[in-house]
Amino acid sequence: MRRLIGSREQQLVFLNIHWGVQYSFAAPTVPGGPWTATARFGPGDRLNGESAGELLEQVRRHYRVSVVG
Repeated sequence: MRRLIGSREQQLVFLNIHWGVQYSFAAPTVPGGPWTATARFGPGDRLNGESAGELLEQVRRHYRVSVVG
């Protein structure tokens, strides 16, 4: 699993810079809560991860399966 470094805000910026056109991201709103991404295409699938790095891996997988084929 890829680990993203930096503060929560920096991790969110990283996700948005690289994937913000395809997905909408949200950092956890409570300690230990999930990171979320919602696809901006198709039916708007929602992905959850325990960390920003885990969510990034899920986004990459989801995009490959959903768009790249």
